[in-house]
Amino acid sequence: MNLDKESGMPLYAQIRDDIHASILQGILSPGTRLPSVQAMAHDRQVTQATIRRALQDLIEDGLVESHVGRGTFVTRGAHPNQSHTLSARPRSIQIPDDSLSKSIEELLSLSSNSACIAFTRGIGDTGTLPEGILSRLAHKALSRGESLFWDSGDSRGLPELRESISRMYSVNGYSVRPEQVLITSGSQQAITLVAQQAAHNGTPVLCESPCYAGVINSFNAFGLSPKTLSRDEDGIHPDSLASVTEPSLLYLCPLVHNPMGTDISPAKHQGIADWATRTGSTLLSDEIFRDLHFSNDAHSCSEQSSFLARPGLSHAIILGSLSKSFISGLRVGWIVSSEDKIASLARIKRAMDLGCPPLMQGIALAFLEDEHGYKAHRLRMITHYQERRDATLQALADNMPSGVTWTYPSGGFQLWLTLPPGASSLTLLPLAIDAGVSFLPGPLQDSEYRCINSLRLCYGSLSPAEISEGIRRLAKVIRMYLTERHQDPIPAGIGDY
Repeated sequence: MNLDKESGMPLYAQIRDDIHASILQGILSPGTRLPSVQAMAHDRQVTQATIRRALQDLIEDGLVESHVGRGTFVTRGAHPNQSHTLSARPRSIQIPDDSLSKSIEELLSLSSNSACIAFTRGIGDTGTLPEGILSRLAHKALSRGESLFWDSGDSRGLPELRESISRMYSVNGYSVRPEQVLITSGSQQAITLVAQQAAHNGTPVLCESPCYAGVINSFNAFGLSPKTLSRDEDGIHPDSLASVTEPSLLYLCPLVHNPMGTDISPAKHQGIADWATRTGSTLLSDEIFRDLHFSNDAHSCSEQSSFLARPGLSHAIILGSLSKSFISGLRVGWIVSSEDKIASLARIKRAMDLGCPPLMQGIALAFLEDEHGYKAHRLRMITHYQERRDATLQALADNMPSGVTWTYPSGGFQLWLTLPPGASSLTLLPLAIDAGVSFLPGPLQDSEYRCINSLRLCYGSLSPAEISEGIRRLAKVIRMYLTERHQDPIPAGIGDY
C-alpha cells in the first residue's frame, strides 16, 4: 500500500483500513496468518509501534486475533464479502504494552542502591525547602476555616488560587483574568485533558521531539499518533510546519525545555506564533520550568519565550505547575488560556475528578501569597540548580571523550547529551549501571523511540561532588564503549533509523 503522509489521517489508521479492506475482499481469508509486525513495519516504512496500533483496532473489532508465540491471524468469523464496518465508537483508552519502557524501568531499578549515582530524578530537590514549610502552610490554609475544604468546591479550582495565579502573570505585563485559569492535578493532568479533547474533536496533533515522556503517554492513551517535528537546541524550525495548513494542536516546551534545558530562539518563536495565527492552530505550551530560569528575572525571560503574549490566549494553552518549583507531591498545576478553552476543558475535568483536592490548593495559595517566602525560595532554587548545572558542565568538559556533545541549560536541572552517530544509549545503559551511574536513554523522549544516540542527565538532586564522580564514571564507560564497540544493531521496534 502507498501511505499518504500528508493526508492528515494517522498512518496507523491507513494501515488498519487497508487490512480491513483486504479481509472484506477475500485477499486475506479467515485463518490467514498475517506477516510479523517487524515485516509489516519494514514493508510500509513505519515503526512497529504504528503497526501494533493498527492491529489493536482490528483486534477490538474482532477481525484479527493475536496469539503469543504464534502470530496474528484473520479470525474465522471474518468472512469475505460479509458486511462489516469498523466500529465508529470511540476507541477504548489503550495504555501501550511498552516492553522497552518496562525493560528500562527494570534496569533502572538496579541503580536504586546508594552506590549508584543516579542522573534520573526529574523532580525538584526537596533540600531547597525550609524545614517544616509544609506544616506551616497547611496550618495557614486551615486557619481560614476547615469547612472551606470539606467538599470538592469549584471544579475550576479555588477562586482565590486562580486569582493569585492571574496576578502572578499580570504583574509581569500579561493580561490574565481568573476566568482564564483552570487548576489541575499537576501539569500531567493538564496535558491529558487537552489530549482527550483533541481525540474527541479529531484534531490533528503535532509534537516536538525530543520531548517530555509524559506527553507521549497522554497522547498514546487516547489513540493519538502525533506527527513529530525534530527540535534543535533552540526549538523546532517553523519551516517544518509549512505543509500543515489545517487547524492543529502543537505541543512544545519553549522555556527551559525538557529534556534539553534550553530556550526557543526569538526567530523560531515568531515563526511558530505566526503559523498558529495563520492556520487557526493551538499551541500547547509547556512552561512549568519558568520559575527555574537562571536569568535575574524569570518573568522577563518568559516574555521572550512564552507564547502567552504572542500569539496570545486565543491560540495558546499555557501550562504551569508547582511540581518542579516547589513540591511535586502537592500535585497543583494550572492551565491559562482563553475563557472559551478554559470552560471547555473544565467540563472534561469535571467528569474526570470533580475538582482538585481543595486542601492541596489551599496550601498552594498560602505559598504563593507569601510573597517574601516565595521569592526567597526561588532564589534558593536558582542558586542550588545553577551551582549543579555549572558543576555538571565542568565535569563534562573535563572528562568526556571527543565526539560527545551536550546542551547548555538556561535553567532547571537537566541537559541532553549526544553520543557520536551509530552509538546507542540503550546499549550503554547497562554498562553504565554496572559502573555505578545511571541516566535516562533518549528513546524514552520520543514517540517513535528515536534519539537512540542521546540521553538525558538530571542533576538537580545530586551534590557537586556526586556530579563530578558520576560524570567521571559515565565518561569512562562511554570512552570504553566507543573504543570497543562494533556498529550497534538497532533493537527491533526502535526508531526509523
